[in-house]
Amino acid sequence: MKTLRDSYLAELNTGIIILDNSLRVVSINSSALSILDTSEMSAVGNKIDQIFYEEPDSFKRFSSSLSEHRGFTKTDALLHLKQGRKALCDYSVHPISEESQEGIIIQIINKESTSELIERYRMQSNQQISQDFVRGMAHEIKNPLSGIRGSAQLLSNKLKDVQQKEYTDIIIKQTDRLTALVDSILGPNQKPDFKWQNIHYPIENVMSLIEKESTYKKIKILKDFDPSIPELFIDSYLIENSILNLVKNARDALIESDTASPKIEIITRISHGEIIEKNRTATTCKISIVDNGPGISEEIRDSIFFPMITGKDKGTGLGLSITQGIISQHKGNIHFNSRPNKTEFFINIPIITTDEEIIRTANG
Repeated sequence: MKTLRDSYLAELNTGIIILDNSLRVVSINSSALSILDTSEMSAVGNKIDQIFYEEPDSFKRFSSSLSEHRGFTKTDALLHLKQGRKALCDYSVHPISEESQEGIIIQIINKESTSELIERYRMQSNQQISQDFVRGMAHEIKNPLSGIRGSAQLLSNKLKDVQQKEYTDIIIKQTDRLTALVDSILGPNQKPDFKWQNIHYPIENVMSLIEKESTYKKIKILKDFDPSIPELFIDSYLIENSILNLVKNARDALIESDTASPKIEIITRISHGEIIEKNRTATTCKISIVDNGPGISEEIRDSIFFPMITGKDKGTGLGLSITQGIISQHKGNIHFNSRPNKTEFFINIPIITTDEEIIRTANG
């Protein structure tokens, strides 16, 4: 039967080990079991040096601490565990005397886990700063867009040549796309315009846009679409922007690396059992954008979706962050695999089949 002390120790995040005067484990909480990669059955009743040791004479230090009633603290201690495993920890040793019984309390902290938490917090803080900066930039970008669009519209009205008007129409359309993109950055309360749509419609729009750009002329663009994919509940405009961002990134990587026989492939498939969120799987439309470029640098892989992170010489680092936000609004996810000569970005958008899912997506 567990005592109140045992229940209290079990709730602590810090590892706690209680030893008797022969340095045998009397009690050990779940945090310590996890840090030392052992079980309560293996630990309780055994001497501490059978569970871990830091150095050949560490057991003597525990004995001295007990006999001299003097504690000590070790930082960055590399503990040797069973089966050759090791753990980087900080630990403190505190002699105790309770009702004529002597012993030791060891308080132990997994340094590696603590470092990971600190690093995660630092990255989250940096991400928030970057997002604030991006929103400020978006405000500055939005102001001249109406002037650009208005000028293009006036020019279009005066042009007689149909082919020339096509170029002004592209300016107007892309200005509208950029305006919608800026609005999506600025407005957390502004919801996407969800409609039932064939996913290949925004992808074909992307194909049409890149065909008109000279930078794609040396790149082979391939498509492999699954016509059986049902209509999706999406904002076609935002999905188009997301795919265009990924295609442009692939193009830039191919051009900067001067890849031989460069190619980009856009693939759509139905995928079952995709993990969309923690503890939630779904049948999705999986959109893959694949290129045969040099791959993504190891240095930026863990933070590639953060604003202002880019592997390009002249990139802003906004595209992937914006794309991730758009896909999240669609209750989907985006991830990638990358190695030399092959980088794949995958967008998963859930295939919605119930009214409940429609409401969930529409309400964000």
